Amino acid sequence: MKELNSDVLDGSVQLQVQGLSKHFDVKHQKRKATLRAVNEVSFEVRKGETFSVVGESGCGKSTLGRCIARLIEPSAGKVFFEGEDIGGLRSNALRQLRKRVQFIFQDPYSSMNPRMRVRAILSEPLRNFDHSEEYIEQRLLELLQLVSLHPDALDKFPHQFSGGQRQRLVIARALALEPSFIVCDEPVSALDVSVQAQVINLLGDLQKSLGLTYLFISHDLSVVRHISHRVAVMYLGRIVELGTSQELFANPQHPYTQALMAAVPRFEEGARGAPIGERLKGEIPSPLNPPSGCAFRTRCPRAQTICAQTVPPVVRFSDDHSAACHLL
Repeated sequence: MKELNSDVLDGSVQLQVQGLSKHFDVKHQKRKATLRAVNEVSFEVRKGETFSVVGESGCGKSTLGRCIARLIEPSAGKVFFEGEDIGGLRSNALRQLRKRVQFIFQDPYSSMNPRMRVRAILSEPLRNFDHSEEYIEQRLLELLQLVSLHPDALDKFPHQFSGGQRQRLVIARALALEPSFIVCDEPVSALDVSVQAQVINLLGDLQKSLGLTYLFISHDLSVVRHISHRVAVMYLGRIVELGTSQELFANPQHPYTQALMAAVPRFEEGARGAPIGERLKGEIPSPLNPPSGCAFRTRCPRAQTICAQTVPPVVRFSDDHSAACHLL
């Protein structure tokens, strides 16, 4: 993989999330219940950076991404994009947001219509905004060039491509309307390891050449460490630690972050990553009935009485590194 590029960073805040929550009303054991997928999440994303959100499956990171892109409506909180509260956007204003904020889905096999040729798939967002046929044809060739695919791909169906090529097409479709912000939801987790590096390098090249900002959602810490400028660690719907990639991996503070780091495979002679189960006790609690106080306390080897009583405060170690824990 190529080295992380920082040339596109300008320090200005492009996305601001304030107290974002998303709760779902579900039936559990024949009773109505509330699934708390995202709870009072706040952070900022700076223009040109890759801001990653990591955590185990079910922690709420994909739901968070969908709320930010307005694919689903949050239950509470606000999202500001380039200073504008996008929660109040309706009709044409929301359509215009789609030009600026796009989404790359996890599975390239299911995120494209198998009955449509690539030409129709890539041109669909352009036609939705009434671009001319001449512009569309020119833009399709530009998109294929951006993702390193041959022009003859336009006349093929999705099943005629490999997984890596399909994800390149998904990326091309996300770029069609020239967005400045892209939510990448596990964009390489469905790919072979040998192909993952190619797609990650492509995302890095596109960020550098187009000045893109990424919200990168993943559970793979090795990928996150390579691609990210800053990282937020989520557990049961809350951010438990946030910091620069360098600080977070060099000096993790929250017990959950430390356990995740310990689980990353190491390739030095005689070294091995400890599975999370070796560092943490118990099972992941249900988001239908999260523990009181600190949600992580039921698995934390250092938990004390206060951890069950109140939600832990955010402790700041620097301007770009903080964690929520009573014991710090």
